[in-house]
Amino acid sequence: MKRLIAATLFAAPLFAMAAPVNLVTNGGFESTSVASGSWVIVNTAPGWTVGPQGLEIRNNVAGSAFAGSNFAELDTTTNSWISQVISTVLGTTYSLTFNYAARPDNQGANSNGLNWGIGNLGGTVGQDTNTAWQTFTTTFVGTGSGMTLRFGSIGKSDGYGTSLDNISVIASAGGAAAGGASVPEPESVALLLAGLGAMGLVVRRRKSGQGKA
Repeated sequence: MKRLIAATLFAAPLFAMAAPVNLVTNGGFESTSVASGSWVIVNTAPGWTVGPQGLEIRNNVAGSAFAGSNFAELDTTTNSWISQVISTVLGTTYSLTFNYAARPDNQGANSNGLNWGIGNLGGTVGQDTNTAWQTFTTTFVGTGSGMTLRFGSIGKSDGYGTSLDNISVIASAGGAAAGGASVPEPESVALLLAGLGAMGLVVRRRKSGQGKA
């Protein structure tokens, strides 16, 4: 039984190492309290630098969230943008994923659209009238320093822009740094060391118990 406990304690950090870590803070815009059926325009949001025209956060109005309760729009009263600096490891491959959709009351394809960028990589999505959530995913390689993740509204500035939700940046499993060396997340290393310490404690207690009459 004790061997089973020790094996479980040892294995737990290994499972934790496999769990993806989202490097984006507040990627679902859930950190702002918004009542269901309402919306707010904010000038600040945890994790994000917000453009001068603000950030619109909605909860079950003009659509519903892809995940959680809140989602965002960057055409507030006119086109706006948000950005966030992501810390990266040199040579490590990362996956950028986000969801986007046109409002149910959208004003046509020329009213919609988002541009996105991470470092020197970028593009556009959502220049259509598709009201179903769509998923965009791409990969990029870390520079070893902070890389700016940015989203901006590019359609007609009429207050009816493309919705945005569920933004994540995750290091690819087994992503290699320069030279081919695997780079574990710092949290995973700490968990592994903690698991090894716990295993050692169980073994010492087991040996101590065997020495008693």
